[in-house]
Amino acid sequence: MSFLKIQDFNKLIASKKVSPVYLFAGEESYLIDSCLAKLNALLCADDLNKEVFYASDSSAENILDAVQTLPFLSEKRLIIVKAANKMKSPDAERLTDYLSNVIDSSCLVLLYPDNYKKEAIAKRKDLINECVSSENCVAVDCKKQYEREVREFIKAEFAEKGKSVSYDAVARIIDENGTDLLNISNEIEKLSLFSGNKKSVTQEDIEQMSGYTKEANAYALASEIEAKNIKKAMFILEKLLSEGEDAVVILSAVSSTVRKLLNAKSMTQEQGMSNTETAAALRIHNYFAGAFFENLKKHDFKSLKASLKIILKADTSIKTGSSDVVSALERIILFVCR
Repeated sequence: MSFLKIQDFNKLIASKKVSPVYLFAGEESYLIDSCLAKLNALLCADDLNKEVFYASDSSAENILDAVQTLPFLSEKRLIIVKAANKMKSPDAERLTDYLSNVIDSSCLVLLYPDNYKKEAIAKRKDLINECVSSENCVAVDCKKQYEREVREFIKAEFAEKGKSVSYDAVARIIDENGTDLLNISNEIEKLSLFSGNKKSVTQEDIEQMSGYTKEANAYALASEIEAKNIKKAMFILEKLLSEGEDAVVILSAVSSTVRKLLNAKSMTQEQGMSNTETAAALRIHNYFAGAFFENLKKHDFKSLKASLKIILKADTSIKTGSSDVVSALERIILFVCR
């Protein structure tokens, strides 16, 4: 085999075929995270059947012990090795040997966030080559994308959201964001929300949205907090602050999000209301209700109540000038999302 392109990996995931070993390698961290998320969703591995190792701090023995542990009430265990580009030579050699005698009850994932073509350590290079050639491993190329590849990425991302996108809109997105996939992904998310039920996104939508950047970003920030997506929430926070949005306004939006989640928890769990009744009471549009109640499962009463206390304390600190505004907002988002 050879390194797979992202599109081919997506087809494998769609076929629901799981390999004993995966290698996600390249400088584009967004693609590595995306591949891992899709594999994780396919395996549905819970905390009892998932272990994460950092290659620089873990031995091959510890990793293989985890691989050899039988899954608990599940078909497979998921073993993730981060920063495989920093793996020690003896450990790389042991894992290379494992590729010829894999265990089907576990899925071993190696994350290599660097240019694998420039690997200088012989044993790590051997591991990469063995991953590529082994029938027991799926190696995915997560390199930085060329502009033509980014165009296809944008079209595919919109297609997943049930939308088509015009050539001019694609060109405008690349012109404003370059080939950085994280920034582009955030723009696609905002445009999808802004365009609502429209099936096609055009350059006109981008131009119209530019007049509502702060509003769209504030809404997007709430959505990412609901989803506990720390990386995207922090990115949007930074963008809002760079656009000159008032910290108190941002804090108010975060507070409203937490209160809505807390009220929804109370209605569904304590008052026995259905999701439909709760959505009506909280004025959540049917279009967004499904995602909201899926995200609601990620939160609990205790954490949400604690979040409100931290928000109140931060509000006082920001208004009195006793706390750094950016740090206070970052702490709140980190706490709520974790």
